[in-house]
This record gives sequence, structure tokens and C-alpha cells, in this order.
Amino acid sequence: MDAQKRETYSASFAFAYIFNLIVGLGALSLPYAFGGAGYILGIVLMVVLCVMSYVTATYVIEAMAAANAYVRLEAKKASEEEDGLPSPTSIQSDVSHSDSYYTGEKKPLLSKSVDPDQSVFEITEKFELGTMANMFYHPVGIVLYYVCVCLYLFGDLSIYVVAIPTSIRTVVCPDIAYIYAVVNSTTNASNVSAIVDVENSTSRYCFGSVTYQEAYYIFLSIVVVLLAPWSFFNLQKTKVLQLITTVMRNIALTLMIVIALYHIFEGVHVRPAPVDFTGFPAMFGVSIYAFMCHHSLPGMITPMKSKRSLFLLLGGDFMLILALYLLLSCVGAFWLENPNPLFTLDFFTPWGLASSKALSFFGYYLALFPVFTLSTNVPIVSITLRENIKSLFRYVLKRWIGDREFPFVIDRLFFPVLVILPPIAVAYATQHLETLVSVTGAFPGIGVQYFIPLTLVYAARKALKERNFEGPVNPYRSPFPLNHWWLIAVWGVLSVILVSVVLVVHAFLIYD
Repeated sequence: MDAQKRETYSASFAFAYIFNLIVGLGALSLPYAFGGAGYILGIVLMVVLCVMSYVTATYVIEAMAAANAYVRLEAKKASEEEDGLPSPTSIQSDVSHSDSYYTGEKKPLLSKSVDPDQSVFEITEKFELGTMANMFYHPVGIVLYYVCVCLYLFGDLSIYVVAIPTSIRTVVCPDIAYIYAVVNSTTNASNVSAIVDVENSTSRYCFGSVTYQEAYYIFLSIVVVLLAPWSFFNLQKTKVLQLITTVMRNIALTLMIVIALYHIFEGVHVRPAPVDFTGFPAMFGVSIYAFMCHHSLPGMITPMKSKRSLFLLLGGDFMLILALYLLLSCVGAFWLENPNPLFTLDFFTPWGLASSKALSFFGYYLALFPVFTLSTNVPIVSITLRENIKSLFRYVLKRWIGDREFPFVIDRLFFPVLVILPPIAVAYATQHLETLVSVTGAFPGIGVQYFIPLTLVYAARKALKERNFEGPVNPYRSPFPLNHWWLIAVWGVLSVILVSVVLVVHAFLIYD
């Protein structure tokens, strides 16, 4: 399709679009992680990780521009030699858990209608991370890319599959005696939390002889039956659905901040510790997860009409999101001693026990908010993961099977089952949402947010240099010098080591 016929949007719309795509489930775990790390360590970590995320996001944008230039140069060379455009050779795949995914359709890497007066670096064609990896990476790098992406998506899907039944259980199985004590407490803020103690969930009953843990398994089984089959089909998130989830998310964020501030002004508050390094892994992993947007940038940036102030616009989004995250984290950590890893559950109070019907209504809305929004994301993430796994298998087995399609049983049965079984197994094995978010963000999340952008922009610059490109300077070149790339790499490696050490020590202390 010609570039002129593609749907585009203004910079102001792009600002709102990027904001809504970055702010996701990770925001709901920030108060828990922030309170555990201490407010000083939490603020420092969040600011540093926000800056690092912005820096690597600019690298992704530069790589996108370089990919457009690379293909234009290849097309010009082929046109001069053969009077035609090159055939597509890369695998189109996407890591996005928002509105785009691998469709399996082979399309030209660049439309034939190229404006001769247009900058060779102009971002008019969407190059997903998987496409750029196939263009610029060494074969080993391509395999590592897909492994990292698939691990991240496995973790992402596991988080969703745990969060949904946990939210349902909170509403269906409220601990009446516990919540009654909380509602009647106006000074002891350490009790003001609807968090379910997972370790004691076998001795707490939901209804009849069904324990909390058994109720979780029941609701998890229902979620699996309803959502798992979607991994066998193709599905896209429509604009109407995107708009609905965006409105619901913004309402939920506003309600959480306003209600938490209301309780604090009413005298229900605590003072968290300033620094607690045992909370570093959770704060680090959750923050990485909360600022994740790099896999979605190609789909968000390419349709923009004007990209003149692209880095300024993206920086404004990151600053606004940082302010929102700090506000949400502070009100949660100073309201509750132990915020729930899924912060929306802290606002739930059964209708009959509520001192305010309005607060009870909002509590129901917030408790069920993850159920509605995440249920729409599970099929999209499942399909995205399935197609990335296919791309990995196809690339590894290419020398043996060539470009042949997979047999029906492998394509339509094996890959979907491979997608859904590990997250389901994880969800049945653990209900610790905070651990899943921390591990997903701290390990594969670092790969997606730090190492993939860093290596992509390096490989893209090298590819253009090897073709003796002497054209204009890339107008989308990152404002952050790449000659200090080792700082990001060292920061990422040291963070992974520190997170691993603290997690291991913490595990030994628990089970000692």
C-alpha cells in the first residue's frame, strides 16, 4: 500500500497514543515495589530507569530510520543494476502486546512509490524489531533476539494469567472478618490492605469448604478455558477496543490516586523506610516492566504525520509518565504499609461493609479492572508469542526445510499448545505476582529494553558504513552518543547480577 494511503495521525495524538501504550499493568505493581524498596531508593531507581529507557528508545528510532535508508539504498542499487526492487527476505514479526502482530503475510520491505526529494532516512515504512534483527544481526544474534523476546512474552502472559483469577477471587471471596476489621480501623494503616496471604490461603475459606487457594485454581481454570483457545486463531485489537481499555485505564489510575489521597488526608497513613535494598529486585524489575515500550515503537512512530520534534515528544511522554508513576507510588506507599502487588485490589470493600457506597462502587470497579483489560490482551500476546516462536523455529530450521510451510499439525496445533502450556503451568505453580513481574522485567525485560536497542543501532550504523554511505546525516540520530554504549551494557549486567544475588539470598532466608 502506498504511503499516502496509510492511516496517519498528528503529533498530539501520537503523544497520547504513546502515553497510553506505555502505561500498563506494570503501573499497578509500582506502589508495592516502591514501598518495599523505600521511598528514597524507589525515587532514585525510578528516575534512573526512566532516563535509561528513554535513551534506548531513541536508539530504536534511529535504527528504524537507518532501516528505511538501508532498504532505499538497496532498492536504488538493484534498480540501477536490474531495473527492479529487491524481493523481501526478512521475517516480519512483532513483539507488541498492543495493536500489532505477525500476520504471516509477506510484503515488500519498501513501497515502490518513493519520493525522490524525501530524505533517505525518513521513517515511512514500519520496520518491527524482528524485521530489523533479520536485516542487521549476525545469525547467532537473530536466534538470541527471538529467544529473548519469547522469554519476555512468556513472562508477560504468565503475569496476565495470574492477575485475572486473583482479581476475580478477591471480589467473589472477600474475607469478611478481615475486611470488617479494616473498615473499622481509622488509625492503624498497617491493616488497610485487602492483600491475600498466599501462604495461608489453604486455611482461609472462600465459600463452603472451598479454600482461597482452591478458589484461585477454579477461577484460573475458567480463565484458561475461555482465553487459551484464542492462541489457535488470528486476532487483532480493534481501535474501539483500544479506546475502551484506554478510557478504563485512565479512570482507574485517577481513582486510585484520588482515593488513596482521601484516606491519607483522613489520617490513615504510614511512613515507609527510606532505603531497603532487599526491595531492589522488585523495584528494578517492576520499573523496567512499567517503562517498556520499545517493542511497540515502530507501530507508534511510523504513522505520525510530522516527526520533526520526535525526540522532544517522546521525552515529554516519559517525563509525564515518570511524574504519574512517582505520584501513584508515593500515595500507595504512604497510605499502606504493605500495598498489594496488584494495587487495584487494595480499594475493594464489599457493598455491605462499606462506609461509603461510592467508595465501595469504585472499589468493585478497580478490583475488576484488570479482569476486563487483561482479558483483551491475553489473546493478542498469545498470538504475538506464537508467531515469534514460529519465526525462531523457521530461522533455525531454514537450512533443512528451506522456505516451506510447517505441516498443519505443527503450525495449527503444536505452536499454539507450546504458547499456552508454560504460562498456565506457572500460574498453577505460583500466585506471587510480584515475583513474576520482577523476574520478567529484570531478566528478559533488560534484553528487550537495553541490549536489543543498543545492538540494533550499532549493527544498523555498521551496515550503512559497510555500504560506503556518504549521504546526509541521519536526522533521527539519537542525541545520546553511542560511544558510551558500555555504560548501558555495564549497568544492565550489574543490575542483573545484583537482582540475582538479592533474590537468591532472600530465597535462602525464607526457606532456611
